[in-house]
Amino acid sequence: MPRESHAISTIEIICRIFRGSRATLWWVTLCLIFPGWLHAQEPIRSSAPPPLIQAYRRSPDAFFYFGPFQEVIIGSVSTQYTDNVNLTPTDKISNLSFSLGLGMDTTWVISHLNQLTFRFGGALTENFYGNGRNQLTFSIAPNSTIDFKFVVSDVQIRLFDNFSYTQNPTTNPNASNTANLNNLTNTIGVVVEKDLNIALVSLAADYTYNNQSGQNSQGQTNQGTTGSRESFRVGPSLTFRMTPEILYGVNATATRSTGENAANVNNLNFGPFMNGKLGKFLEFELALGGTLVSTKPPVDPTYYFAGSLRYQVNRRWQILLSGSHDLVFTTGTALTEQNLIRLGTQLGLTRAISFEVSPFVNFGNVETTTVGSGTPTGPYTQLGLEAGLTWRPRKRWSTELTYDYIRRESGSSGGVNASDNYIQNTLSLSVNYAF
Repeated sequence: MPRESHAISTIEIICRIFRGSRATLWWVTLCLIFPGWLHAQEPIRSSAPPPLIQAYRRSPDAFFYFGPFQEVIIGSVSTQYTDNVNLTPTDKISNLSFSLGLGMDTTWVISHLNQLTFRFGGALTENFYGNGRNQLTFSIAPNSTIDFKFVVSDVQIRLFDNFSYTQNPTTNPNASNTANLNNLTNTIGVVVEKDLNIALVSLAADYTYNNQSGQNSQGQTNQGTTGSRESFRVGPSLTFRMTPEILYGVNATATRSTGENAANVNNLNFGPFMNGKLGKFLEFELALGGTLVSTKPPVDPTYYFAGSLRYQVNRRWQILLSGSHDLVFTTGTALTEQNLIRLGTQLGLTRAISFEVSPFVNFGNVETTTVGSGTPTGPYTQLGLEAGLTWRPRKRWSTELTYDYIRRESGSSGGVNASDNYIQNTLSLSVNYAF
């Protein structure tokens, strides 16, 4: 490996494979404005959701320079209608909301080995519930972050702070009877990397604080979606380069989590990973390993898997397939075995109009007892569809019409958990401008 590679992290190499920082910035900023796109809880082995290739990127030449800073700023105005904001099987309450959003992506390249990045996405939303109640809510996108990379001798050090404040309750597969999740997550950490010429060795450590206080449209707290958690993680990683565009290696993570709603959780994870590009049109990410958990009630040894494939069929059509199996935190330290499968595609209908659709299935089993319940609530299944039509009449303007459908079933049909079942339809319209 060239000596300069000590400054290249796994994520950076994948980004270089995609080529085109402008497109990456555009996609990232859209994610900041529309945090509802993310449907994964935090795995016990990582402070980040399973890897997913960021497929739908465009290059609007929207960035500008402010002194030494490269900036992307996107503002949005949107309206949304939801027919079942409380996620209940009966007595559904609708919600009409209006939002103002702002996405920022700031990069300061101090030198070729030192870089400071700040990404932030926020939205202010006024909700008009069908029961006559109004509420103002605020959200911060899940990938908001402050990231500082610098080099000491031939060791690269990365300091980061990832933070979010999400409201969408469907991102928690166990949530029901909840309109706003009020889920605050903050992760601070450090990653140290050293190039050994034949391999890249790294050591990562982070601390996550999570506080969730679920509320229904009446403003009442739902104890089943309320709890807090603190997690400490540390783990080494060893990365090799198979080809200039393919990486592989092994990593391990030890985690200790304390909090509410269930017993403390200690776990150890170990396994290989591989990611990169096969040919000109196929990209992939894979991770697989074993998981040992110590908690109450006991959880049997299990495995984790995360993988995604992106195939560029032609200039206008691309397909994304992803799947994962993980133990995830849902509320406090409550654990859920989650399986998530998603198939997505984007088709450019014209130069200015594109269509995106992504069906998914999320199924699993609640492994630990939730507050107020003597036993785990058992298996669940979420079925969903996300579809969107995007129109870009100008380089900096975009308009998007989206439809989301999600259905949840838990336990046996008509059984004690039937009150946790729901169907929700959501229609939204947004107008965005890149400054």
